[in-house]
Amino acid sequence: MAEIITTNLDRDGERRAFAGHGHATLATAGGLSLMRGVFEPGWRWSVDVAPLAGTPSCQVRHLGYVLSGRMQVRFQDGTEREIGQGDLFDLPAGHDAWVVGDEPCVMVDVSPDATRYARPAGIADAEDAQMALVKRGYAAFNAGDVDTLRQIMAADVVHHVAGTGPLAGSYKGIDAVLGYYAKLGELTGGTFRASLLDVHGDQSAHVTAVHQMTATRNGVTRVSRGSILFTFAGDRAIDLLELHADLAGDDAFFA
Repeated sequence: MAEIITTNLDRDGERRAFAGHGHATLATAGGLSLMRGVFEPGWRWSVDVAPLAGTPSCQVRHLGYVLSGRMQVRFQDGTEREIGQGDLFDLPAGHDAWVVGDEPCVMVDVSPDATRYARPAGIADAEDAQMALVKRGYAAFNAGDVDTLRQIMAADVVHHVAGTGPLAGSYKGIDAVLGYYAKLGELTGGTFRASLLDVHGDQSAHVTAVHQMTATRNGVTRVSRGSILFTFAGDRAIDLLELHADLAGDDAFFA
């Protein structure tokens, strides 16, 4: 018999009050964790959550949907973006935010990081140095930042790509690996993106990164999930093993 797991956000959720102007409620059902945030008019992260987080900017990455209201988000580099009712969002860590207008902003967040939101300071996070490097690497990949990728990967790095498609094989050496990344962009007209979802490490030499791939090719857009197992020697990745949730489908997409 199939196992059906349900919880009720209002009845079973953990309520985390902000210093002012609202609260967040978190609940889990099996593989799903979800946070609902209610941000009242006048709410601002740097005033109402920073005292709880103990950091100068929000260090939680958010993946979610705005149910109602509007919010302005400002990143550390000065970039600003307003999100509002009906918007899906992927907001990187390192930002301030505030409610716009006189209506509460209500949103849901399914990011794995959301479980850390509005949590009391002093509860340590598990990220290690290699996990931080992997996060830098994904950001560099999506930005086309080749210099950073060369800093993170060893000169003799090997990237293993499974399957039977035209891109399958083992790419040996940094130039060959970067050539593989360039081919992904070439075959998809520059639309290929690997959005990092979660990172797991052993505080030693191994990191597993779970990502969502989005790309458009020949008028068809594909969204699928995969992961990469990184092996490090010090601060350089020496081996990358790429895994796919739907390998046959990904092979067919690039064929």
